[in-house]
Amino acid sequence: MEKASNKSIAALVKATRKFHRLQQTEFSAILGVTQGTISKIEAASMGPELGLWFKFLRAFNIQDPYCFTYYGLEFDQSSFANLESDGSALAPNFNFTKDNIVFTVRTIRPLFDFITKNHSKAFDLFLKENKISKEFFFILNHPVTSEIAHKFFIFLEENKITAKSVALLDLNFEYALGRHMKDISSSESSDELFTIINNNTDSGLEYEFSGIKGEYFINLKNHAKSSISHSELIMNYNFLYPYHVMKSLKSLKAKTPKIQEVKKDSRWHVTYA
Repeated sequence: MEKASNKSIAALVKATRKFHRLQQTEFSAILGVTQGTISKIEAASMGPELGLWFKFLRAFNIQDPYCFTYYGLEFDQSSFANLESDGSALAPNFNFTKDNIVFTVRTIRPLFDFITKNHSKAFDLFLKENKISKEFFFILNHPVTSEIAHKFFIFLEENKITAKSVALLDLNFEYALGRHMKDISSSESSDELFTIINNNTDSGLEYEFSGIKGEYFINLKNHAKSSISHSELIMNYNFLYPYHVMKSLKSLKAKTPKIQEVKKDSRWHVTYA
C-alpha cells in the first residue's frame, strides 16, 4: 500500500476494531499479525501489505477493497444485527432501536469533513461530551439515531453553520458516497441521477426529479416526519442533498436554493435555477 494511503487506512482499521469492541491484541490475533503491527498501522507509521489488507477486508466483511481512497468503509449488514440489543461501541449512550434510526453516517459525512477541518477543537469537545467516537463517522453505513442527529445539528447551529450557509458550502460528496460516486458522475440524465441518489441514501426522504431543470420534489416517508423536524438545519440539509451532489459534480452553478412546502400533496419543492 502507498504511504499516501496510510492515514486513511489507519482511520478505517481503528474504526473497525473499535466498532467490534476489540483490543489491539485480539484484533491482531484475528489477522495473524503482532499487536505491534496493528499499533503501527493505526498510528499511520506503516501501511499493511496487500495480503494483510485483503485478509482484513474478508475478516470483517468490508464491502469495497478501495475504501481507503475515500476515508470510509461499509460493513455487511449482518454487522449491525445486534445494535438494537447491544448498542454501538462508538456511541454507547444512544439507543439504536429501528424506530429511532433516521439515516446513516453517509448522509452527514460531508459535514463531518467540513467541521473537522474548520471547527476541530469545538467538535472534539462535542464528541467527548456526548461519548461519540470520531471513528463513528468513518463507517458510512453505520445508523444514526434521531438523538445523535439532533445533537449534531444543534452543534452546527451553535457554531453558526446555519441552514442558509449549508446551501453555500462546498461539501465533498466524493468521500460520502464512496464507491457510488463513479455511478453518479457518469450518469447522463437527471432521472438516472435521482434514481442513484435515492438508492444510496436512507434519510427517510424520497427525491423526485420534476422533469424541469433546476427543481425537484421531496416526499417524506412516514418515519421521517417526526424525526427530522427538530431542526430547520436538519430539514434543509436533507432536502438539499441532491443539490449538493450535483454541485459537487461541478455540473451546477446556481444561487442559494429555495425550499417550500406544497400543501396540496404534502411534498416539498426545491428550486435552484
